[in-house]
Amino acid sequence: MEQTILRFFESMRCPALDVVFGVFSLLGEAMVVGGVAILLFWLLPGQAGERIVCTALTSFPLNAAIKYFVARPRPFVAGAVEYRKPFLADELDPYASFPSGHTQSSSSVLFPAAATPKRRKPLWIALAAVAVLLVMCARMYFGAHYPSDVVTGLALGILVTLAWSLVFRYAYGARYYVLAAFALVSLVLCFFAPSHDFVQAAGLVSGAAIALGAGQYLRKPHETGFLRRLWRIPVGVAVTGAVFALTLLFPEELGYKLLKWFLIALAAGLFSPLCFDALKI
Repeated sequence: MEQTILRFFESMRCPALDVVFGVFSLLGEAMVVGGVAILLFWLLPGQAGERIVCTALTSFPLNAAIKYFVARPRPFVAGAVEYRKPFLADELDPYASFPSGHTQSSSSVLFPAAATPKRRKPLWIALAAVAVLLVMCARMYFGAHYPSDVVTGLALGILVTLAWSLVFRYAYGARYYVLAAFALVSLVLCFFAPSHDFVQAAGLVSGAAIALGAGQYLRKPHETGFLRRLWRIPVGVAVTGAVFALTLLFPEELGYKLLKWFLIALAAGLFSPLCFDALKI
């Protein structure tokens, strides 16, 4: 059944659909999803941005850990279909098919973001659902995942989104403790799943836990109009980019990669917002 579905998508391949599905495949790339989550964290007022960051960053290590321990061969490794690489895509781990990281990460950002607006919320959720569905189709179209991979990725993305919605509704005061506990578990699992993706994800969620937890004591909240908040983008990019440039000097060992992504998350989640407060933007 799964192979039949994959061959159906393979039969549809053409240059025009390569572009269309390539765009939606790019929407699920970790760097794109992480960048969108950070921009929303900077721009959205109140707890909305925090919830998106918590959902996205805890989804990353969960997906990476499952991939590492399951180690399912991708469809093209098993000979089900031929792989067609999307434009601007990262190199694929041939034994990391289950579950789909693109589907899980995109649903972990788009669904909580769509639930944020007070007006026309059903419309935004419907648009998010269509976008995630197209990400799922794109991953099968290019032969990167089985149907069960993308369905499971969707289920996990929704599960993480719902879990954080419950935390923010019923245990708001404990949100940083929940994030810190997830970060601690991720760091411990790094010894058992020392893959690049998992180390990157563990570094990000650990840095976010420290950044958001410390931010509640160090930051001075202030009200700012949306147009003025747009200045946060160049300031945040400059601060986070400076830290990223510094980490380029680090060696390639996994321990330094963990430190690299920890510092980047700290820069985006704490150093940049402190600059926003100082500049009153």
